[in-house]
Amino acid sequence: MQLATFSTTPEVTRKRRAAPSFLAPSGGLMRSGRLEALKSTRLPRKPGAWLRGCVWLLLALASLLAGCAVAPTHASLQAANVLPPLLPVRSFVADLESSGGHQISPDGKHLLWAARIGLSQGLFVQNLATGKTRRFAVGGLGIWSSDSQRVLLHMDVGGDENTRLVALDLAADPPRLIDLTPFPGAKSHLLMQLQDSPDLLVVSNRRDARVFDLYRHVHATGALELVAQNPGDVAQWLADGSGRLIGRGRLQDGQWRVETPDGDNASWRERFQVDPLEALQLLQAATDGSFFWALSDRGRDKLALVKLGLDGVEQVVHADARVDLSDVLFSPRRHVPLAVSVDPGLQEWQALDPAFAPALARLKGSGPSRLWVTSISDDDDVIVAGLLQPDGGRQLLYRRSDDSLQTLATLSRSRWHARSPLPGTQPLQFKARDGLDLHAYLTMPVAPAGQRLPAVLYVHGGPWARDRHLGGNPMVDFLANRGYAVLQVNYRGSTGYGRSFRDAARGEFAGAMHTDLIDGLDHLVQRGIIDPQRVAIMGASYGGYASLVRMTFPPQRFACAISAVGVSDLAALLDEAPPYWAMNLPLWTRFVGDPADPAQRAQMRQRSPLYRAGDAAGPILLLHGAQDARVKLGQSQRMAQALRAAGKPVDLQVFDRAGHGFFRWQDRMRQFRLTEDFLARCLGGRSGGFDLFELGTWLP
Repeated sequence: MQLATFSTTPEVTRKRRAAPSFLAPSGGLMRSGRLEALKSTRLPRKPGAWLRGCVWLLLALASLLAGCAVAPTHASLQAANVLPPLLPVRSFVADLESSGGHQISPDGKHLLWAARIGLSQGLFVQNLATGKTRRFAVGGLGIWSSDSQRVLLHMDVGGDENTRLVALDLAADPPRLIDLTPFPGAKSHLLMQLQDSPDLLVVSNRRDARVFDLYRHVHATGALELVAQNPGDVAQWLADGSGRLIGRGRLQDGQWRVETPDGDNASWRERFQVDPLEALQLLQAATDGSFFWALSDRGRDKLALVKLGLDGVEQVVHADARVDLSDVLFSPRRHVPLAVSVDPGLQEWQALDPAFAPALARLKGSGPSRLWVTSISDDDDVIVAGLLQPDGGRQLLYRRSDDSLQTLATLSRSRWHARSPLPGTQPLQFKARDGLDLHAYLTMPVAPAGQRLPAVLYVHGGPWARDRHLGGNPMVDFLANRGYAVLQVNYRGSTGYGRSFRDAARGEFAGAMHTDLIDGLDHLVQRGIIDPQRVAIMGASYGGYASLVRMTFPPQRFACAISAVGVSDLAALLDEAPPYWAMNLPLWTRFVGDPADPAQRAQMRQRSPLYRAGDAAGPILLLHGAQDARVKLGQSQRMAQALRAAGKPVDLQVFDRAGHGFFRWQDRMRQFRLTEDFLARCLGGRSGGFDLFELGTWLP
């Protein structure tokens, strides 16, 4: 019962549900793993001599092509020493020193993280008592199993989001990878781990691509046993910590209906209903299964932490009158909330357990920052977290027992800052033309005061998502390093600001959602910050759609646009949706329209950039993954054809191995290079030109 987005992938979480809403959760721990790399049970420890030779050859060839940087042409950026040192693209997409995602094992004895092996990503596991570290040539990160013996990963076999659940068995000699859901063409992911058992609850659409059945993976035998077959309308299975099925969420007659079993799973009784426009995200079950901890806006405007009984009655535990709660941190063994965070502008944390407050203060430190806790040991003693600050970031390990704080790794942003000062980001608030309060973030390059800068309006995807301060998107810092002011508007429909703000987007695709972006642009023009003649708009997924709308609908205020995996035809988006989106579609139809209704389909056509290509003004760059399962490649192909037929400047770049977004470093290298060259021609910022790592983009 959580709003669906263009960007929805499964997330593996330890000892709790994988963001158990009635719709697919967003964010994935592994985006681009390849099972082809897992056929050998003995994992390589060192890159081969051929690879080392290739690296040296590439470096030698690259030295002949260096020095191709393009100087800025915009007047505000041409003065000597206006901009900080230029960072190469490879710093943003392929930092050879990067490591991150550190996680403590449940028993507190081992540390897991991801870092480079050769030119690819690998997994590292360290015994904290002995310091011995093992490394494995496995892409992605994954999470610890509850018994601290395995690492669980979701792997996307072909880039089409048909994920498999894979386990790296660290107890085996030698360690081996086991495909727990070897079902080609099916989408499978972890629902939850069990308390005091190595078994797993898994959901898979192997039987019917439209829906997900519930299975139990029995660790002792490796068998996958069917727990419950989906009758065709169940979007969420509910279980307690032992794996006992205690409920399910069904979509019937436009309502979510929560049911519990009567005695066994053969008959079910409805307990309560939830409207699809209400947000209800189940976080984890109480130890005895008598209630769920949940984030809910039922009967209120803002998302609050509640105790949700199986009868539907909620008890509010914590709420913030300003904004939705952003995150809840739980004790992994006691199943009680320790702290919550909100994002009214800058991130704020509040301890719910008074005993946890000193640890929270120690981790967060002073000044503006963004803290996220990746793992806590079962005894609540060892905490591993990430911290982003204006001048960089770190991975931290904190022991509550002795108040010791250790830096495990510095994040890439710290190395960027050491070579070139990072830009500052500030929260903004302004009024939309209809009086609605809007929130945004402005990132400014280091440039002389009083100058109007070229700018990029960077639109987040979703649309049911939001931008945050120090959100960790390297594209923002990259654009600022090239000389652009970067504006990120949380337009109506964005999450985080309450239900009424989110629902203000109903029927407003290519309407008020998009005039909100113009109002943000006007706010900066009125303050004398940006050059109104040199503004680009760009984004991915819904952000790509918004970019195309703003280039083809009046007022046409942008010099150029970049649409990545963007939608050009709203009706086709729903017509071509993956089969497992079936139960999400009623939500889309309430916001966007029903393509099965001829009148609504005609309205969707009027809000689709594809049919307004002749009105486009300015060059457009289209980037799309050939394997995209959500927004099909045809969306960009048809848009490019329509623009060319109308005599409009357009460049379509297809990424053969990418899906809904670019996650391989080779694809991100190409994306960033295309972006900086395109914007340099359009806005007059600078470009690093050829990057030596471009020679390695042919590597697998």
